[in-house]
Amino acid sequence: MWPRLAGIVYYGVRHFTTRFVDAENQVWFNDGIALGRHSLHEGHIDDVNMMRDKTGKDRDMFIYR
Repeated sequence: MWPRLAGIVYYGVRHFTTRFVDAENQVWFNDGIALGRHSLHEGHIDDVNMMRDKTGKDRDMFIYR
């Protein structure tokens, strides 16, 4: 079995944001400063551009399971 992408950490301007992928391949975005403990649903992994986050930050770390 191949590893599955579980999340991406983005970094820029001294601030991290994250995206995580749930068991149904739905992508969720979190910016702790702006959203606190809440996450925004962005859609299916095939429909979300994972290259940069919503604010233009670059990918810094990939997390697999």
